[in-house]
Amino acid sequence: MSVFIDICESIRLFFRTHANIEINISTPTIDPNENGHIRFYLKRNLEPVLKMLAENLDAIDHYHQFLDYASIWLKTDLWTDSVIKQILTQGSRYGSNNLCQNTEILVVADECDDSVTSLRISLLKNAFQNLAVWNGYIIGNNGLKFLLSKKNNSNLTNLVICGNVVPNITSKEYKQQKHDDISKMCASRTDNSSDYPIDIISKLCHSSIVYELLCTRHNKVIRVQHATSNKDKGIFIMYNYSRLCQVLAVYEKNYTDNYYRALPDIEDINFKVLQKTEEWILIFNYLSVFPSIIQECTKYLSSAHIGVYKLCSFLVEMSSCVSSFYHKHNILMDPLPHFLPLMYARLYLVKALIQVYENAFHILGIEAAREI
Repeated sequence: MSVFIDICESIRLFFRTHANIEINISTPTIDPNENGHIRFYLKRNLEPVLKMLAENLDAIDHYHQFLDYASIWLKTDLWTDSVIKQILTQGSRYGSNNLCQNTEILVVADECDDSVTSLRISLLKNAFQNLAVWNGYIIGNNGLKFLLSKKNNSNLTNLVICGNVVPNITSKEYKQQKHDDISKMCASRTDNSSDYPIDIISKLCHSSIVYELLCTRHNKVIRVQHATSNKDKGIFIMYNYSRLCQVLAVYEKNYTDNYYRALPDIEDINFKVLQKTEEWILIFNYLSVFPSIIQECTKYLSSAHIGVYKLCSFLVEMSSCVSSFYHKHNILMDPLPHFLPLMYARLYLVKALIQVYENAFHILGIEAAREI
């Protein structure tokens, strides 16, 4: 379970116990909340309960009740320390849970032609299965059977409708068009596309395709782009992931060259120095709530709805914040004593971000490109 889910459940339980009410806590994603507060609606004044809550939960810094809702602000240093440690401790399993432990499902697809719609169904099936496993389901031949199809057959109960992709071209033509467009884009940056290794172009193509075909609700018809541009969101996600990887690579090279000392153990890091708005948004709005997004994606799985598009939206919004953080603040600094605490804390933040990216890539079936 994640730090964010744990504290939300603690707050719900507290109000259930002391006020006999159920509260619905809003998840702080997509619309960045610079103040980093947890918000929920209240139908009556419960100031005494909020006061008791703040006295009992160490993570709470302060609170306020408005006319019809309450907000709880968290202690940023304590929260940051807990979240980053949890991500780096759990590693490739951060975001997974056992909510549906031992529940077996079977996911099949009835499309096998060379259309882009069939490609979309294939990618959706892969993401569907991965999300199910991350929420504790077992993929097998028993239990609930889900059929992914573009055909709406009302007689089937667990039918996952996948909207058509237009224009109606073959997946081979679509992939070739992506490859040509991305090769041209790479050439425009370097004056020669041959400077980009084929495997990197291939990874960028796949990232672009996965995002384009899965970023919309699965039952909606989508129209693919005729040309890939610098605004391609799949590439934008990968580019910002690569930026972070390159920061770590430069640090490690400079460490090998004896310019930097070894990165201290995480227990020796002072996360209080992470005080910039972009840092807190990344930690609270994205790193903290990644496990909640994974749960949200399969919230309506039993009704044959899978929210893969939510994970896609999460990635592009987090990448926008990563880009802002990268441009506004230096991560690597001169190895002077007064710079080191901040640099070390930011490097651990980078490591946590990279881990969340890679966990999301694994679910979506994207192969990461660490160098672009």
